[in-house]
Amino acid sequence: MESNMAINMKQIVADAMLELCRTKELKTVTIKDIREQTGISRQGFYNHFKDKDDLIHWIYYDRVMTNFHDIDVSRGYYENLKDYFLRAEKYHFFLKPAVMICGQNSLKNYMFEHPFQWDLQYHEKWYEKNAGEKPEMEELRFFTKYHSMASAGMTIEWIKEDMPVSPQIMAKRITDLRRIGLGVLLKDTEEKEEHPYGTSLQ
Repeated sequence: MESNMAINMKQIVADAMLELCRTKELKTVTIKDIREQTGISRQGFYNHFKDKDDLIHWIYYDRVMTNFHDIDVSRGYYENLKDYFLRAEKYHFFLKPAVMICGQNSLKNYMFEHPFQWDLQYHEKWYEKNAGEKPEMEELRFFTKYHSMASAGMTIEWIKEDMPVSPQIMAKRITDLRRIGLGVLLKDTEEKEEHPYGTSLQ
């Protein structure tokens, strides 16, 4: 568990990175630039982040993925996803150049990997809630990975293409497609009062 002081320092460094991205290309921003902006020492930076990629991941996790930090099946998925896309829209100036960067530790790779782990836990909890038993994990992993990677891929394209449709439309389309594709697997039926992907397809 991080201390409040450590989190506050991360926020300061993140704010500096975002401010620099308004005047410089993300790929040209250096740790030295961030240090000069914040007054943090070199060791101070590395006490909180492994490298620049780690900082980019943390900004995305902290500023955009706010509603996906934990698993709560009582929260509405559509509302959480809409909030995610609204935040992505707010930080588009940062996200677009970030997803253009390639490499093993790129944000693009992180955007594919992290949601899968969240989705898998979310689906497992919903299956247990609906069926009253543990799911067949191999099948659940396959279907979850398919939808998780599709969602991540479409999100990255949406960011690259300057967000041609609204956050609300993106959230609704992904939620509806997941309901159609995963309803049977998650023991979902139209008669149920609650659904993992919303109470109805509107």
